[in-house]
Amino acid sequence: MSRLKRRVEALQRRQRQPDPNFALKLMTTDELRRALALIERGGVLPNGEVRNPEVYREATLEEWEALERWRKLCGEPLDHLEAAEELLDRMGDAYGWRSPEVIDAALLLQRLALADASPWLVGKSAEAVVLFYAELEEHRSEPLHPDVRGAVRRLERLKAIG
Repeated sequence: MSRLKRRVEALQRRQRQPDPNFALKLMTTDELRRALALIERGGVLPNGEVRNPEVYREATLEEWEALERWRKLCGEPLDHLEAAEELLDRMGDAYGWRSPEVIDAALLLQRLALADASPWLVGKSAEAVVLFYAELEEHRSEPLHPDVRGAVRRLERLKAIG
C-alpha cells in the first residue's frame, strides 16, 4: 500500500471532534434570549438545580418553542452558562463591546453564573467582563497591553471576592 493511500485511509478513519458550540450557533439570538430569560426566571443554578419550577408552567409559547429548539439542538442537560456566553459574544459582535445590549447580556451571564452572589458583585463582575472584552477588541494586536492586563487583574480580583 502506498504512503499516500495509507494517509488517506487514516484521515477517513479519524474521528473529528465536533464543535461543542455548533448547536448553539444554529439558534437565533432571539431564541437564545427567550430561553435564557425563562431559565433565569426559573432560578436555574450553575449546577442545574431549579429553584422555581412553577415558572415553566407559566412560560409563554415563544419561550417554550425556544427551549424546545434548544433541547433538540443541544440535548440535555442544557448548558445555560455556555448559551449566555454565546449571547454575550453575539451582542458584542453586533453592537460593539461597550453598548447597553452587551452590558445587559453580561449582567444576564453573571446573574446565571453567580446565582447566590450579591447584586453589587454581579454588577461589578458584569462590568469587568465587558471591560475585558472591550480592551481585548481594542488591543487585538497587543494581547499583553497594560489595559488588557489590568482588565484581567480586575476579573481575577472579583473572582477572588466571589
